[in-house]
Amino acid sequence: MVGASRPEQLDRLIESVARGERELASIHDAKLREAVRVALRMHTSAQNELDALARERMRDRVLGSLRPRRPTFADRAATAFEMLAKPAPYAVRAIAVGAICIATIAGATVAGADTLPDDPLYSFKLAGEDLRLTFARGANDRAAVQLSIAEHRLAEAEALATSGRDEDALVASSTYSHQMAEAAAELAELEALQPEVVALVAQLDDRFNEQRSRVQLLATKLAADPATVRASEILQVVAAPTLAPGLSGVQRIAETAAGVAEDLASQTTLVAVPRVSSPSRAVRNAEVVRRNAEQARAAADRAKARNAKNKHAEDNSTEERGDRD
Repeated sequence: MVGASRPEQLDRLIESVARGERELASIHDAKLREAVRVALRMHTSAQNELDALARERMRDRVLGSLRPRRPTFADRAATAFEMLAKPAPYAVRAIAVGAICIATIAGATVAGADTLPDDPLYSFKLAGEDLRLTFARGANDRAAVQLSIAEHRLAEAEALATSGRDEDALVASSTYSHQMAEAAAELAELEALQPEVVALVAQLDDRFNEQRSRVQLLATKLAADPATVRASEILQVVAAPTLAPGLSGVQRIAETAAGVAEDLASQTTLVAVPRVSSPSRAVRNAEVVRRNAEQARAAADRAKARNAKNKHAEDNSTEERGDRD
């Protein structure tokens, strides 16, 4: 350190003591030793903690740089999963998960109520309808949900026919007829057991006739445009008059709806597709229409069988009362 200035000498001493290369007591100059000790203490204090004023200034600076924002969907989802991850009975978790699923699908269904096939939200719309049908309790509740689904498909068929999308209109019309037959079959399970079901049957019949009258008006309008003639023919099938003589109530509705579904199935042909290739959209649509016709016919048969069973039970009951008298 010979020839070095005093500040340079102090810096070297501080550095050597801080590195552990030299003991503080080995510095013979008392002033230098004291200066090194003070410098080391200040350095240690500055690293370990800040004074209250410095901390307050840093806090104000950090908070002042923040910008408030609304919670995003990801934030809410993270919060929900964090709550579900906490210890809780399995039943409580199941209820919470079910409520989240219902709220999510119901919201998507409401948002996509007017969507059509090929729209992004259409699959959510169908999922919401399936969920409603799954949670429906009792035949009357299922019939109400199926009537709602049928009305949605009919509204889609009308919109698709108006825009000239006749193949999609055919699928929607076929699904409408299938759901109407299913709703009638559900009510057939209750018609002879619950007198209040008579009012539901009358409402279903009125809605069925009103819907077909509306479709008939639209079909007549579309027939004047060459671009929508094919769609008009499809709607004419839906609006066909009742062809179920001798039946009444839900049996007539189910039989008429099944007949419409079968007539719609005759409007298309199912083309054979090699197994090596994926089926085209036209083939898939034809398969849906054919399946709807089969399921509608099965529903109509259930309704008639139930009607025959109820009538047989009523006849037996009448005979038993006559024997007692």
